[in-house]
Amino acid sequence: MKVRNFVAVVLALISFVGCNEQVNDPDQFQLADLELYKFETVENDLSLLKAGGMHFIEGDGVFSIGWNEVFRKFDDDSRIKGMAFAVVFGDQSTTSDKFPGYGIDLGTVTINYTNGQIDLHKMSHDARGTAYSLFHRPFGGSDNLLEYIPSTDYQFVVSGSDSFSPLDVTLTSPASLINISNLAHGDDINASEDLTVTWDGGNAAGQVAIRVMAHHNPFKGGRDGRGGPGGKGGPRGHHPPHPGLNHGDVIIEILDNNPGEYTISAEAIQNLIGDTEADKLVVGVSQFEMSEIQHDGKTINTAMRNGNSVMLDIVQ
Repeated sequence: MKVRNFVAVVLALISFVGCNEQVNDPDQFQLADLELYKFETVENDLSLLKAGGMHFIEGDGVFSIGWNEVFRKFDDDSRIKGMAFAVVFGDQSTTSDKFPGYGIDLGTVTINYTNGQIDLHKMSHDARGTAYSLFHRPFGGSDNLLEYIPSTDYQFVVSGSDSFSPLDVTLTSPASLINISNLAHGDDINASEDLTVTWDGGNAAGQVAIRVMAHHNPFKGGRDGRGGPGGKGGPRGHHPPHPGLNHGDVIIEILDNNPGEYTISAEAIQNLIGDTEADKLVVGVSQFEMSEIQHDGKTINTAMRNGNSVMLDIVQ
């Protein structure tokens, strides 16, 4: 089944999160906890899609492919990083606002494209049900590389199960990926000066989202136990807090087209970092193409997305 795509913009505050579930022993994860942790990537991607305008509820499903967004190491420019996942929600809700219903068994899920075939990893947990991801561990853990080929069909092939009938869903990759051209990971920026971002690629006619996010490093110093003895985190060096984006600290600008350049004012940057201990800014440029189809009485949402982000060091 070939779906028609329409361009939608992503509005996202993305955070690199740790475990949401408590474990009894801080020094060990049980197997069940590790399985639940695998859902972090899918849950955060669902949040990103929801913020970008996708509406899904219990009983709906999401099939998504993307390149070069958040699930790529900021210091790794050596290859294009792909991300893909699939989930169809059952009618029973979960306790997670990021995962609206227990995922149902789809059988096997494979992505076919011109140069190959990739099987998605099947994940199951009593608190979430079943989902499928290219990553077999959270945030970048994949032995498979989902190759980017311009203007190419990528087909999800679902074998089906007793709960879901077989389904093929085809998404078409963009002609070119967005790439930030004037900034690189680790570049110094002066927070008291305007910051201009230039990029190329993407859909020329589609809307673009610019996001600038404050990033803090809790491993600096030992105040409140955040750095911990020897900078290991915590009073005994156990599980330091994850460095990441400060919730609420974000600039989002929506552009009606794709001009290839945008300037963030020094005033906006100063207001963003404010009294926080932010030592970095994450700057991102994104586009989504989203659509939906009907299958087994459910609305199946699809997303083909791409973007580019850089992490910059703040100097005052």
